[in-house]
Amino acid sequence: MKDFSKTTLILYFACLYSISFAQSTKVKLQPRKSWIEDIRFNESAQPKSGQDGSHYYLLIDDQENTSLEENYIHYVYKILTNEGIQEMSDLNFVFDPAYEELTLHQVTLHRGGNSINQLSQSKIKTIQREESMDRFLYDGSLTAIIHLSDVRVGDIIEYSFTRKGYNPVSAGHITRRFTLDFTVPYEKSFYKIILQEGRALNIKNENTDLKPQIKKDGRSTSYVWSLDHNNALIYDNHEPDWYDPGRHILVSDFNTWNEVAVWASGLYKLSESDKRVIKDQVINRFDASDVEKYTLQAIRFVQDEVRYLGFEEGLNSHKPHPPIKVFEQRFGDCKDKSLLLATILQAKGIDASPVLVSTIWRDQIEDKLPSPDVFNHCIVQVKLNNQELYFDPTINNQGGSVFNTYFPTYRRGLVIDPATTKLVLFKEPVQSTISEEQVFDLSSIGGDAVLSVRTVYTGNEADAQRSHFSKNNRESIEKTYLTFYGNLYPDVQKFDTIKTEDNRLKNVFVVEEKYKIPTLWKSDEKEQGKISCEFYPQSLETYFNVTKSSQRSAPYALTYPVDYSHHIQINLPEKWNLKPRQEILEQAAYHYEFKTSINSEEDVIHIYTSYRTNQNHVDIKDFEKFVSDHQKMMSNLSYSLTYNRNLEPARTPKWPALLVSVLSAVLGLWLIWWLYKRYDPAPYFMDVKAERIGGWLILVAFGVTLSPFRIFFDLFSNPDLLNGGSWSALLAQENYGLLVFVVFEHVYNIINLLFSILLVVLFYKRRSSVPRLLSIFYLVNCLVLLLEAFYLIQTNNDAGSDKGFTKSLIQSIVATAIWVPYFNISSRVKETFVNRSDDYMESQPN
Repeated sequence: MKDFSKTTLILYFACLYSISFAQSTKVKLQPRKSWIEDIRFNESAQPKSGQDGSHYYLLIDDQENTSLEENYIHYVYKILTNEGIQEMSDLNFVFDPAYEELTLHQVTLHRGGNSINQLSQSKIKTIQREESMDRFLYDGSLTAIIHLSDVRVGDIIEYSFTRKGYNPVSAGHITRRFTLDFTVPYEKSFYKIILQEGRALNIKNENTDLKPQIKKDGRSTSYVWSLDHNNALIYDNHEPDWYDPGRHILVSDFNTWNEVAVWASGLYKLSESDKRVIKDQVINRFDASDVEKYTLQAIRFVQDEVRYLGFEEGLNSHKPHPPIKVFEQRFGDCKDKSLLLATILQAKGIDASPVLVSTIWRDQIEDKLPSPDVFNHCIVQVKLNNQELYFDPTINNQGGSVFNTYFPTYRRGLVIDPATTKLVLFKEPVQSTISEEQVFDLSSIGGDAVLSVRTVYTGNEADAQRSHFSKNNRESIEKTYLTFYGNLYPDVQKFDTIKTEDNRLKNVFVVEEKYKIPTLWKSDEKEQGKISCEFYPQSLETYFNVTKSSQRSAPYALTYPVDYSHHIQINLPEKWNLKPRQEILEQAAYHYEFKTSINSEEDVIHIYTSYRTNQNHVDIKDFEKFVSDHQKMMSNLSYSLTYNRNLEPARTPKWPALLVSVLSAVLGLWLIWWLYKRYDPAPYFMDVKAERIGGWLILVAFGVTLSPFRIFFDLFSNPDLLNGGSWSALLAQENYGLLVFVVFEHVYNIINLLFSILLVVLFYKRRSSVPRLLSIFYLVNCLVLLLEAFYLIQTNNDAGSDKGFTKSLIQSIVATAIWVPYFNISSRVKETFVNRSDDYMESQPN
């Protein structure tokens, strides 16, 4: 076994050496070709003030001869700092040996008027570095590396090379994107493309009006773009993927999207024998009794059982592998999986086609020139029940039926079909939501609490959670969740295991958690005896915590779509007073709502927060308000309850409230005695018999009779107001404004109750004082309600959301507006309320 291992090791290194040697032969050292235009650079050039960095490009030179399939690259840059030495002393040359040949022309270090050659075959190291390996994509490209030696600050490095050969998959088409702006400044850029006679290019400028210099020599046409003294392009953070403020020149010999579709159709074309193999060997694994079942099973098979892995050398950078090969090896990239799914569906007679999309450009793809290069992904279109449905076969663990499976916001795509003439517009994605409910059961003030969390995910959010739980073991997930809550409650403990419920057909995924928090309450460091506890929906913080600077020149990227509802329920151990609040913040890009309320009967506080994004970015003109709104959202996240143990004795005594009640009752009794005995205004008609109560006064009689019962119910509906429990709580919370208002309203209600009883007696005795006293009753009631509404608005309480309060206020205003004038001008009132007090009658002569 030991000898065998040595032999294997020797063979391995021998093989590795032979591969390395074979790769190094792909790199040649030769002078540049004669067709290349010699572009000079200015050695003394320096970046403008404020543009200096670690290095400065003196020349960016890119020339291409399409008839020779050669692309010449020539770079010159100056090292300005020690960091520049570290960053720019290694040269990398990437090429695909399947169809490209790399030729190095020059690697020179210029210093003090001398030129030092740094190009030799011995310095070239060739490696296979797969830059897309993290995305399970392997393109087979090689990287030739040269490590420069003895580089110093002030040195100028110049190098040039040519890549020869086009990917045969392009079928001779020319599509390019020349970039004029970079994150570093440069002195001069030069772009040139040479086409053979008879060929034409479509050219489109992005963010520039730079026109090419066109030269013809009879056999070819050259297009040249050149710029001097260009500053670095500064990007804002959080820019949307599709937004690019840089200047670009787009070049393509495709005239229409139909030409691109025809080109792609040739790559995705299958022979009849390939189709028969799929039909004979694959489709029998799916339920053929129902088209929808068959379609859904085929989709889930390709998504879940054919893993995402791509080898994209040469032709296979754009051309998919045969579907039967992908089926047998059980892996493929996006185009492989899309063609396999479309072929499986077509074998059953279902109309299905691969579709090219861009995960970056999305809607902006229509602003590009027709070209295959604008696409970077492939999905599938399925026509079923007169509907166009779209599926991404690279997303695994998806849920939902055929008609409500989530499809990302790719927005537009090109159906691979020779008949395609334009891009298709995708519908908005299936709604995805997160609904999280946290229930805190507080054992006592200052004690521990049990936290129960139930989160319901739908749409794409359910897909993500299903995938997360399938990739990770339950123990590691529970540890991650515990750490998450530990950021707010350091001593939080797992109370029960995480439970999940997955309805994949409806695409609803539910996660239930339970924790114990031993020290929910924390002592105030500044004031002894004061304790508080905090409630914080941490899961929303990532959406609300945005940049604080409102100075911006680019749109701001939003996570889209987001539809998050968060509810915190706090089950209190005793009565608590709360200022209800509601706040709504919205723009075209988002909608936010925050609301707090208390159920005094059950001693439960509710905190509701919802956030929804309506698009994937915020426009520049709306950004200042966006920042302001999200700062308010952040300030609303933390919700605290505070309890002052120093005031605990004041919470139990009832004598202050009882004393206020007794004094109010004494004052009220004295008032009604005086009004009954002493207030006896002369009636409008003297020495006439009072009319009976009739007409509109019957309606008033009902209202007057019921008023004492209504006021009595309002007064005794909240025992805390009578026994002083809520008064002490408000005092403990230092909410003096609300305390004064509550005491005033309590006193008013007691006096108003006695006054309403007096009105009943006087009304049915048809006393002359009724018109004035009843007018005062209506006016004062209306005024008190208006003052209450004004106070609630000033203290940010949502009086408008209380339908009962709003109804009472409207009724009072309407009653006052009707009955006060009526009691002062009605003839029937004047003829009815004419009786005087008994004392007055006794004083009159017989």
